[in-house]
Amino acid sequence: MAATASTTDAYHLGCDVGGTFTDACAFSPKGRIFRAKVPSTPQDQSIGVKDSIEKICSIIKATEPDFNGKFASLHHGSTVATNALLEGKGVPAALIVTEGHKDVLVARRSQIPGGLASWIQWSPPPPIIPLERTLQVPERIGVDGEVIKPVDTDVLRRELEKVKGKVQAVTVSLLNSWVSGKHEKEVGEVIKEVLGDDVAVSLSHEVLPELGEYERTVTTATNSVVKPEVKRYLAGLQEKLRDVTSNVRILKSDGGLTNLEIAGELPVNILMSGPAGGVKGITSIIAKSTDYKNLVTLDMGGTSTDVALITNGEPSLRRETVVGDITVRSPSVDVRTIGAGGGSLAFYQALTNTLRVGPESSGASPGPTCYGRGGTQATVTDANLVLGYLPETLLGGEFKLDVAAARSAVGNLAEQMGKTMFDAAEAIVDLANEAIYGALRLVSVERGYNPADFALVAFGGAGPMCANSVGKLLGAWPVIVPAAPGILCAQGDATTKMSHELSASFIHLLSSTSMDAIRTILRTLEQRCLQTVKDALATKDPQLAIVYQAALRYKGQALELTVNLATEDVARTLEEFDQVARTKFDQLHQQQFSYTLEAFPLELTRLTVIVSDSSPDIEIPRLHKADGVDPPTCAVIEKKTIVVQGKEHEATFWDRTAISKAGYTVNGPCVVVEMDSNTLIQPGFRGEIDAVGNICISPMPGNEMPSFRSKTGLAADDKTIEQKVSEAKKIVQDIPTIPTLVGSSLASIRSEMDTLMLRCSMSPAIREQQDEFNVITDAAGKMLVGQFGSFIGQFLKIWNYKVSRGESEPIEEGDVFVTNDVYEVEGAVSHLNDVIVLLPIWFEHKLVGWAANFGHLTDVQGQVPGSMSINAQTIFDDGLQVPTMKLFDRGKMNKPIVEMMCRNSRQPDWLRSDLLALISSCRTAATRVGELCSRFGPEVYAASTDILLERTRSAVSEIIEHHMTEEPSTFVDFVDDDGHGKGPFAIKCTLTKPEKNRLRFDWNGSSPQASSSINYYLSETMFKMFVGYYLLTVHAPFTIPNDGFHDLLDIDIPLGSVLKPVRPAAVSCRTHFLGRSMDVMQALFGQKNSAFMTAAGFSDSPHFFYSGFKPNGEWYQLYQIAFGGVPARPRGDGPDCHCLFPAIKSVPTESIELNFPVRLEVNEAVADSGGAGFHRGGNAQKTMYRFLSAGEFSLHDDRWFTTPWGVRGGKPGSRSKKAIHRLQPDGSVTKTLLPSKCDHVKVKPGDLLEWQTWGGGGLGDPLTRPAETVALEVKRKLVTIEGAKKNYGVVIDPSTLEVNSTATETLRADIEKAEAGKEAPLYDRGGTVAELVARCKEETGFEPPRPQWEDEIYGPHVALPYVQEWYKKGRETGYGMWNA
Repeated sequence: MAATASTTDAYHLGCDVGGTFTDACAFSPKGRIFRAKVPSTPQDQSIGVKDSIEKICSIIKATEPDFNGKFASLHHGSTVATNALLEGKGVPAALIVTEGHKDVLVARRSQIPGGLASWIQWSPPPPIIPLERTLQVPERIGVDGEVIKPVDTDVLRRELEKVKGKVQAVTVSLLNSWVSGKHEKEVGEVIKEVLGDDVAVSLSHEVLPELGEYERTVTTATNSVVKPEVKRYLAGLQEKLRDVTSNVRILKSDGGLTNLEIAGELPVNILMSGPAGGVKGITSIIAKSTDYKNLVTLDMGGTSTDVALITNGEPSLRRETVVGDITVRSPSVDVRTIGAGGGSLAFYQALTNTLRVGPESSGASPGPTCYGRGGTQATVTDANLVLGYLPETLLGGEFKLDVAAARSAVGNLAEQMGKTMFDAAEAIVDLANEAIYGALRLVSVERGYNPADFALVAFGGAGPMCANSVGKLLGAWPVIVPAAPGILCAQGDATTKMSHELSASFIHLLSSTSMDAIRTILRTLEQRCLQTVKDALATKDPQLAIVYQAALRYKGQALELTVNLATEDVARTLEEFDQVARTKFDQLHQQQFSYTLEAFPLELTRLTVIVSDSSPDIEIPRLHKADGVDPPTCAVIEKKTIVVQGKEHEATFWDRTAISKAGYTVNGPCVVVEMDSNTLIQPGFRGEIDAVGNICISPMPGNEMPSFRSKTGLAADDKTIEQKVSEAKKIVQDIPTIPTLVGSSLASIRSEMDTLMLRCSMSPAIREQQDEFNVITDAAGKMLVGQFGSFIGQFLKIWNYKVSRGESEPIEEGDVFVTNDVYEVEGAVSHLNDVIVLLPIWFEHKLVGWAANFGHLTDVQGQVPGSMSINAQTIFDDGLQVPTMKLFDRGKMNKPIVEMMCRNSRQPDWLRSDLLALISSCRTAATRVGELCSRFGPEVYAASTDILLERTRSAVSEIIEHHMTEEPSTFVDFVDDDGHGKGPFAIKCTLTKPEKNRLRFDWNGSSPQASSSINYYLSETMFKMFVGYYLLTVHAPFTIPNDGFHDLLDIDIPLGSVLKPVRPAAVSCRTHFLGRSMDVMQALFGQKNSAFMTAAGFSDSPHFFYSGFKPNGEWYQLYQIAFGGVPARPRGDGPDCHCLFPAIKSVPTESIELNFPVRLEVNEAVADSGGAGFHRGGNAQKTMYRFLSAGEFSLHDDRWFTTPWGVRGGKPGSRSKKAIHRLQPDGSVTKTLLPSKCDHVKVKPGDLLEWQTWGGGGLGDPLTRPAETVALEVKRKLVTIEGAKKNYGVVIDPSTLEVNSTATETLRADIEKAEAGKEAPLYDRGGTVAELVARCKEETGFEPPRPQWEDEIYGPHVALPYVQEWYKKGRETGYGMWNA
């Protein structure tokens, strides 16, 4: 590669290892830059590094013969740690945890990603350290750092003997070690005694001394698993390069350098080494060498695209690194990755008439079809080649592309679409660009920036090809393509400097801490950082820069914002420091979220010190200035036809090396060709070479960059509305990619809404457990994206009714609405905690849609803290009802509404913040939808949304017609009781197919409404969305569900039933019937299609409230959702300790203990609680709460009487159970069983609540489950030895925990013989209701619930014929009414 001039005092080398190539970039003291590229060597990356160095040395010597082959430094970006994770090459390791908390890595905060029904297809990734190598040690450190229980070293030694000789690394992660590492150090010493010094030990308080047991454990475990491999690699690398340099440094994920010793000890900090190098390269050659300091970057490779943000010349950082399925808490450049690369595959889905690009990729092998390695499916690279954007050879002529193969692949796709080959190719490129555009918007808008205010930098092998198009979408100019964009990471490596960062959790109210405490922490961190950096630099008096940082948040908020502090800030008084920190925090909060909370307490969460090498940067050389703007004709490689936006253009292909003089300008259409990349400059744009060799692309004079809207002529004033609408419909029919682009953008907008809500809200149910759901609709209120269906239709119905009666004003621009009135909006929100904000979206003063968001607010009045009382008998007992009202009237906030809501909440500050977050979320959506209307035109936007609705309707119609059988199916399931001894309450549904593409759900036969708060107002719109999600998840999983199919479903819910109660019935504890309606639906589908044949499991969200006053008079209020066993499904076993509702996450144990006077002594899966089957049901969760302060709790769950049914021979899951262990004055403990639903349970310090949720049912005959799988689960403590024998017919040797094959074969044969002739029920509930009643006392310790019909009908539903008939039938037939 040709050399360019540089400024440095010695030879410096950067080397970056990628999946296909290893790149080297050297800076010469004679003012040149040299670059080289060689194939990577995955079997040993150091070989490729050595090869790249040998190649670049030969290149340097050819120009500078006196070069002696030595470098002052080698800065290396390595993927060795990343690859070890992704390829499963980490060493076998053990994990040591606090006794009672073994499942920390398996549960992963108990979250199932995706939308409704995603649990049916989701396979949980295996934990980085498996359960069979997870050891438990009795010990406990309190949240205050005091020892509660000492380490039981005898137990620890016995446990370690089990893994002796089997592991090469051990992770130690004990609860609350972020406060005190005393116990971890003690455990570490015992590990060395028992396992020896050859076993690498990682202590979590040393790797990540921060709150959050899962995040700290997975980070430390990741470090353990890759540490030996990384150490071996680094030692080998150092040996290979001994003659080249004595100074090898590794690039960290945050873009700084570290030495080999630290990289080997903390490899978790180098996982994003490669992408960080690219962003640092951009920083050095653009942000520090040009006038452009604010940049958005895209690095597009073969399988994915990385995007990042640089502000004021510094890359944005975040405190987590994502590699595959693993997210560790480690500082890294904020690089977001999406599945859109040159090798991304294109698919056409006839079911929805939709083209999709990615996330699947052709990979390195076979690669795109045009690579000639056996690929046959069209990719983005194939599309670019078909459109003429690529030369026919790559890598400087070394690699010839197969044009015919690309045309064939794209042509096949075009034939499926009914379009031309060029139309299909442009559609592929457009969709990939749209995905990149969405990611770039998210990474910038999330931080409060408008990407149009930034320049766009494109690099990587494929980035410059799409740069011009993405720049048009963003409005970001210039678009900058640096020299050698495919080798930029290596250049960034070479220019990066040494740094070291240390942090410590420091969770205190800012106003109540002391400056001495803050200074002590910072001073300790500073001294450690300084020593590390000085040792690494090995110079006498290095120039160093010190940065102090504080992470702050509003008290109660999940969001943390990091502010930089100057030395003088740290020297201030507490009052002055508070003011400085608040000012900086408020500025960031205002920028990112458009609001601040005046006089709201600030909380410090973390203190950080960063020490970095501040010696002069390597200067990027300046190019010679061109004599004119036109490059020489000899720089032209060829001219050929390309296709842009459906039109053919003659494009010039330029040799980049020949045009690399400052001031040269090339006009589009053209392609600038270089060895490692190709830059497309479109018609109407030009590229100018700047002083450091970048191509700066910008619109040519006179190019107003007409929007799609203006190009269609739909903005013209001389057309009627009818004409514009007609033309818009034709446009979207002719160009079906447009609705797809709109749908992709809407999905991106919804992600922005979620991100904002989770960062800004304060109610733990939202910020920790993600109990918030949003929707974007068309003007009529039909949902375009969302999850729980549209809330708008019911709102419009009631609002228009109020307007007609003169009770309300019409909807106007600037209005924002709020409500939580369950009955008024017909179940659109289903209890009063769910407060919804609704915002009409206007464009050019016309209504174009709606945005709405509801979130579970912690407290809205009511009988109990948390506003969900099982004793509530009417909606008035549930809490504060807010009828549909204008929260903003033509832009002006109705403050009395907010004050009224806050005044009636036990958590007014949280409620106020949550409301602001809901409003901000909806306003964000409105802004973004307005941008779509501006881009495409409101008529095309509306026509596109109509197409999206129709596509989903067509898909669901096809699924119903071809995948739902004609026979009726009926199912009954139960909520066990109402909290007052009555039950069980049934919901019964019959599913029929009245026409070939229609379904009818008839809920007749369901129990009448209850007199307590378990009633659930099932919104028909919401239930239709449930149905749609389930159907599409199995048969069209990449389809974005919307309301388009709703007319294909008929829902009949009898008034006066538990699913449609008559006001004022209480509804606050409706979660059980919400979950049970999902169970019934999946059972109905399972009867019609085996793909849906799942068992029952943890579909509710049972809740626990603990509240009271601390000894200092401070109010506390804990709200927690429990988790249990997910049903077994055709995909496999049900996950343990999860919930089939999407997105919900558990609250970290350490966070609970920090904020509330309670200690969680046990929080883990219960062996044998999942129903046995060929696929096992998920195990239940047991949690034991030790109360540390007087107070009271409410606890509501279910499935204590009935069992979660198994299916097709699978056994039912276990029941839930609860007990309170009370400490008596004499020191003894009494145990009392608790009913499933109870309020106002008083507790004293020392009392213990034991709560076990229910397990998931099994699927298939347990005797067919592989015996080896059962044995493995015994080792993992998910199945007991007794359970293996009883439930699976598997005999396990107690000493080895291996299968006794002979005994197992005999036992299984005996069981099969004994059961011969018995037909297993399709659904196994453990017996009929009557049989369960007969065994209830014996099996549960409680009397069975009393059926409703034993009492007289009482309530507002008493006169309804349905209710009277149901009671009559119940009295006549008893439990037999449900046997069918």
